[in-house]
Amino acid sequence: MDEEYSKVTMVDQLAIAVSSPKNYKHLTKLKASKTAGFMILIAFILTFIEFGIGVITFIMHVGGLNNLITNKVPQFVIEDGKLTAESEMSLDIGNATIYMNTDYDRITLDDIKTNGVYIAFGKENVVMGMINGGQTYEYSTMDLDKLFYDGFNNDQLASAVPAFYVAIVIMYIVMMFGSVIKMIFLALVFSIVARTLAKGLHTGLSYGNVFRVCLYGLTLPMLLTSVNTCLDFLIPSSIMFVITLILAFSMINRGIASHVGTTAPPEDWL
Repeated sequence: MDEEYSKVTMVDQLAIAVSSPKNYKHLTKLKASKTAGFMILIAFILTFIEFGIGVITFIMHVGGLNNLITNKVPQFVIEDGKLTAESEMSLDIGNATIYMNTDYDRITLDDIKTNGVYIAFGKENVVMGMINGGQTYEYSTMDLDKLFYDGFNNDQLASAVPAFYVAIVIMYIVMMFGSVIKMIFLALVFSIVARTLAKGLHTGLSYGNVFRVCLYGLTLPMLLTSVNTCLDFLIPSSIMFVITLILAFSMINRGIASHVGTTAPPEDWL
């Protein structure tokens, strides 16, 4: 490996990936570890845009989780497996809503009319799921006596705040892993077409390096999609899908074409 390629950083890869497909011919000559590091960086950025910004903004807005629980969550207590609360609550956290209404003995998503992702508490149960276009998708429902002990109230919930922060970090890592899986899956799909293009242009690229070109080519479309999600779908998702699909094909095609007339990188990069 030439010394110049050993000095390429993840930031350098990001800059080339989003702005200069003609230089993808240099990225396919990097060590596999650098590509893996780049994927982790992109997964971190995507998760921060879609999840981290919303969580940080929310925590700052409410003055911290401890302040939220002690001063903004209605006083509640669970006794004999039943929830008693002084008032109804609807609390938006990022793209999800925590909803509490003890008028319902056993709440269901059908009792909620607004689209969104919900954790809904009734008098005797909690339901997690999503409402979209009038359709309900229930992920799970559990009785409160299976989750909380008698006497559980705001004070006990506040004492668990450190655990909530740990849970947020764990959720962040899990979402990063999900982003990596998504990137790999999309790159595999696009590589089916890109491999044919690479052969047609006589680039000499192995399938592994075509896959890498697809990873880099998908970077900008995925970042734009995440930003649009963070902005609460400022651009309708159907239109955004078309825009990013065209952009992805353009970036990948130009990335493949950049290898025409160059020495093919090593066959086995894994």
